[in-house]
Amino acid sequence: MIKLIYLFLGMKILLVSATEFEIASIIEALGTPLVINNHINRYCTHHHQIDVLITGIGMVFTTFYLSTILAKEQYDCSINAGVAGAIDSSLTLGEVVNVMQDFFYELGAEDADNWIGINELGFLEERDLPYAANGLFNNNMIALKQLINLKQVKGQTVNKIHGNAQSIKAMQSRSNAQIESMEGAAFLYCCLQYKLPCAQIRAISNRVEVRNKADWKMKEAILNLNLFVKELLLN
Repeated sequence: MIKLIYLFLGMKILLVSATEFEIASIIEALGTPLVINNHINRYCTHHHQIDVLITGIGMVFTTFYLSTILAKEQYDCSINAGVAGAIDSSLTLGEVVNVMQDFFYELGAEDADNWIGINELGFLEERDLPYAANGLFNNNMIALKQLINLKQVKGQTVNKIHGNAQSIKAMQSRSNAQIESMEGAAFLYCCLQYKLPCAQIRAISNRVEVRNKADWKMKEAILNLNLFVKELLLN
């Protein structure tokens, strides 16, 4: 069951991104910051306090910096903004999606040519919740009309972006994820553990295929992502 959390005036919001590059236009629109440290800037705009956390790429950096700030600060909600690769061929390059489910794709074991997921290994226990057999589900989503109306997708979080035909084929045989990122599940896990209302917003920059940057739509994806998140925060 999804609990819907609404934004009101005077809220304290944490915006999380792996890189400044992905949210450059948002940062520019927020104005002059108060520098908290090398990773966090604070903005006061449109009756909200918005802290922007730049974690660095990958789930380890995301988990460390996000859990560190959440242990010190109390926020009303958090938004993760970034780009992602599309596994689902029905997704359009440049499209903005709401990632409602995510999981750590590489969490498990190889058994010769077979794969054993973490749940099948029997290592998941009650104390590991909210991580379960199907990964993570955002049941504490920020309730804004714009978010609710976005296409909802399932993500997978990886240490190594897929770009090899053989590994992509193997991945598709054991994953029903629609998009791929390097931080999503780490963000969602931290927010769920801290019971923080959240949303993971991704724009599709490329397809998960043999690496071919000529076919990427990074510029369009970042433009659409920034326009969408600015609308959420500033309007």
